[in-house]
Amino acid sequence: MNEAKTVIDRFAEKEFGQFIFVDAPVYDSENKMHSANIKSKIPVFIHDDRIPGYQVRVLKIDSLGKLYLNSNLQLMTEISTLRDKCYSNLEEMLDLWRRRTENIIVSTTASNLVAINEFKFAFSKFELVLDHLEIFGEVTNVELRRRMPTEDKRKLPRYLSLLEDLDLVRKVDTGYIPGNLLVSIEKRVPTDEKRHYILAHILRTRYLTLRDVFRLSLLELAIKIENMIYLPELETGESIYQKHGSIGRAFKKHYKEHINSLHLTRNLSRLERCGAILRDGIRYHGVDEYRDEMMALKKKLKPLSIYPQ
Repeated sequence: MNEAKTVIDRFAEKEFGQFIFVDAPVYDSENKMHSANIKSKIPVFIHDDRIPGYQVRVLKIDSLGKLYLNSNLQLMTEISTLRDKCYSNLEEMLDLWRRRTENIIVSTTASNLVAINEFKFAFSKFELVLDHLEIFGEVTNVELRRRMPTEDKRKLPRYLSLLEDLDLVRKVDTGYIPGNLLVSIEKRVPTDEKRHYILAHILRTRYLTLRDVFRLSLLELAIKIENMIYLPELETGESIYQKHGSIGRAFKKHYKEHINSLHLTRNLSRLERCGAILRDGIRYHGVDEYRDEMMALKKKLKPLSIYPQ
């Protein structure tokens, strides 16, 4: 076993370089091979614009792949995770880290986000259905076809399908009627809060679908910017104050794209007005209550790993 470890360690040092390590190999007597898990510890540098220097946190990735040796202690390249694949897996895990934080943010601040007037268009097709249901109790198949604008006729089935998945509507022979969840909301949520509650529920539970299927790019941009506020705070557990320029640079670093300064300011202002983030002079930071809720959600997540746990 010591010989296998020496071979594995020497190969890994030359193949992977910094921040990627291998566990001690495990021998599989049935298949007569050694396997060693590849893992990573990535330093995360966090800067608070109130003070000089950086805080350093470590992002642990439990598995990026495996290295295999045969019984002659020769590397089995055909099944081992080599440099290119390992670094590809690393990028995938870093992207998952960012997207998991986005999901936590949406889950926590969905009620704030749907209050942003400029984003109302993102939910207009849902409201088209909900308004009609509220007054008439049914959206009929005939109404979905007759004199319906071509674009709505093309898009509405996807929106109805999502509402049906959430049990907000129920399909019947003649069209769609309120689903069990919508009926429940009608009974227990005050009238002036119902629509806001429903839209926040849609965003909170179906953000990935809204982003990837419905292509709501403006909403996605705001959530990415909000992520730049909370991503470092979820690593430190405390407020990190960032200036406009720091947020823009973080956006470029994490999403590999530039953001126009005016568009950044506009989105930060929207997030501030809806109460999702706070501003102290020229510095922005998260809301303590929301960060605490996000931290609790983060603790429930499985470790980052290329293999299912």
